[in-house]
Amino acid sequence: MADLFAHQNYREYLREYYNEQKVQRRNFSYRAFSEKAGIAAPSFLFHVIEGKRNLTKVTVTKISQAISHNRDEAEFFENLVFFNQAHSITEKTIYYSRLVEIRRPFEIETIPKDRFEYYSCWYHSVIREVVIFFDFQDDFDRLGSFLVPPIKGSEAKRSIRLLERLGFIERDSNGLYHQSQNLINVKVGTEHAFIIEKYQSEMLQVALKAYDAVPVPNRMTSSTTFSISPDTFDLFKLRLRELQHQLMEMARIDENPGTAYQLTLNLFPVSRSIHDER
Repeated sequence: MADLFAHQNYREYLREYYNEQKVQRRNFSYRAFSEKAGIAAPSFLFHVIEGKRNLTKVTVTKISQAISHNRDEAEFFENLVFFNQAHSITEKTIYYSRLVEIRRPFEIETIPKDRFEYYSCWYHSVIREVVIFFDFQDDFDRLGSFLVPPIKGSEAKRSIRLLERLGFIERDSNGLYHQSQNLINVKVGTEHAFIIEKYQSEMLQVALKAYDAVPVPNRMTSSTTFSISPDTFDLFKLRLRELQHQLMEMARIDENPGTAYQLTLNLFPVSRSIHDER
């Protein structure tokens, strides 16, 4: 069945649902769909899917009931409809934030502050990823040289010991390392923010070195300049967080990892704000 939570456009979702039903039930039609939803106009849903008509609160509820949405699906569908149909950035921001909250979550462990030492060096997170597919056989010089840029064997060894002590990786009876938790996240208060900012600053330095160390086909760099309002800025942040979560989920289900990558997104002002001037 069409996965509602995978869609960003409710019209495309309805189109996919309709096509699936058409394959499964030969007599299924827009008329039959409308009748099941209790909508008098037989061509109404066709015009909705084609973008010629919009949905209202009443018709949203009727269509959800016709599709047999559960409570989460019905709530997600309603907010997706009004997000797509919203005209102002403020409205879009409100509805999109609700979509992010409702979307089916995947398990992410939040790192407590007594394990923030993980962020003391840029390469701890890299080694945590590398050891799940690279069997370095206790040759720490080999492990260190596997990183880009490379680090010393002594640094790689200290990193392994730190990751074991903090519980980020564990070793099985065959001597192979595994992550204790596939996806991790951190939420810090003001008093600990400098730790994460230092880590992110180090990662930016690694990113700069990649310009010289990594061939162009093996990396991606993009830069765009926008003129936007504070409301759009908030929406940008929401969309970027959602993109990050989607990529994390794609990485989680990858059954054949062979390279560790670092994604660094930056969104920052390059001018003063006219709103501040006013």
